[in-house]
Amino acid sequence: MTYELTDFPQFEEVPQEQLDWLTEHLEIVEIPKGGYLFEKGSPIDHLTLVFEGDFELYFQQNNSRKSFGRIRKHDISGLLPYSRAKNAGGFAVAIQPAVIGTLNREKLHELIGKYYELTEVLVHEMNNRIRNITQIEVQNEKLIALGKLSAGLAHELNNPASAMVRSASLLQQHLKGLPADFKKVIKIRADDEAIDKINQFMYQKLEEKSSELSMLEQNTLEDDLYDWFSECSLEDRYDLVPLLVEYQFNTDDLLFVKSCLRDEDFNPVLKWIVQNMTTHKTVTDIKEASSRIETLVQSVKTYSYMDQSLDFQMVDIHTGIKSTLNVLNHKITKVGHKITTEFDENVPQIHGLPGELNQVWTNLIDNAIDALPKEGGELKVKTKAAGSFVYVFVEDNGHGISEEHLTRIFEPFFTTKEIGKGTGLGLDVAMKIIKQHNGQLKVTSQPGKTIFEVCLPINHNIEEENT
Repeated sequence: MTYELTDFPQFEEVPQEQLDWLTEHLEIVEIPKGGYLFEKGSPIDHLTLVFEGDFELYFQQNNSRKSFGRIRKHDISGLLPYSRAKNAGGFAVAIQPAVIGTLNREKLHELIGKYYELTEVLVHEMNNRIRNITQIEVQNEKLIALGKLSAGLAHELNNPASAMVRSASLLQQHLKGLPADFKKVIKIRADDEAIDKINQFMYQKLEEKSSELSMLEQNTLEDDLYDWFSECSLEDRYDLVPLLVEYQFNTDDLLFVKSCLRDEDFNPVLKWIVQNMTTHKTVTDIKEASSRIETLVQSVKTYSYMDQSLDFQMVDIHTGIKSTLNVLNHKITKVGHKITTEFDENVPQIHGLPGELNQVWTNLIDNAIDALPKEGGELKVKTKAAGSFVYVFVEDNGHGISEEHLTRIFEPFFTTKEIGKGTGLGLDVAMKIIKQHNGQLKVTSQPGKTIFEVCLPINHNIEEENT
């Protein structure tokens, strides 16, 4: 069977004599379904033309297969003019029987030297390949970043949401017991003065809760209350004492309440006080949890600038950094890392793109977190104003960046992370955004101290003179 190069739309403008030369030197190869066009590590030493078939591109990640594209009929692959690729980074497996034509490296050199139009087509294909790979990698970088943010938000939202569910359940159980106690409460005989004293005293305790007690102080107070309850032969001591301790009721407080009442009324009133404290504590817990959710939602809204203009505008970089830290908080706190911030109050707003700048803070802070040691990790974020410029420093006490890697760290696709954990575009994207603002991004590193320094002009039309 004859396979014609004129069937390839890419060769439409290539002179026939050049196609004849290519046809003469092609080696036709048949690949069965399940066979490989190339495997990871295979040398890239042939130009490949796909006459028939369809190949799935994939790489292995954590013992699983991840597809990232296709090579189809009439695609051009393999070695292309001026390409520096040496070995395949993944696999290409035939998902149907295929027929390919290959041209070895030596003949490709001859092609480049003699046939301009054919070379031009192949160079154009290489440019398309670079553009497609870049798009795939950028998309992967975005998906990885989105995955990290989504996981963090799910974790951060789950804690307060679970706390609200628990508190609501406890409150529901608590309210079920109120009818029985209410019978005793309505039998209480007390004048208005006594009622006002107890009410005022109780709400003062609820609203003016003192600083937290130490463990020793809590145990001492708990023992005193249990002893006092035993001497007074009061019931429900094991239900009442823990809440009384939390709100720091001591024996003098109980004696004060007791002095306002008849003896038979003291226990029902004390239970009523504890019930109010239980309700107050539960509602406070729900309020704090819902406030945390509100803060996270606001942080995401601020981080994404979802309801604001995407054009250059006046930006408070502290707001962006804080919202980024909120979004990434789970990564910082889940293993006990310490974070400190030193924000210069004199830092003015700058003229910039807030969403893009937040990408910079995310990439720098996320990389710093990944570099922290398993124990004793410390991340510092510092800002300062100097003249017409604002500086942001992101410092970690990780293992540092080797001198060999330090010279390449801002190169696109350069990464020291495992497959699936980074594409090597984070710092490249950060650098492009900083340059878009006429700023600078630098790094210094030694074991135990790596600092990324961002310099941004207050007005993006100003360029730094002292580099």
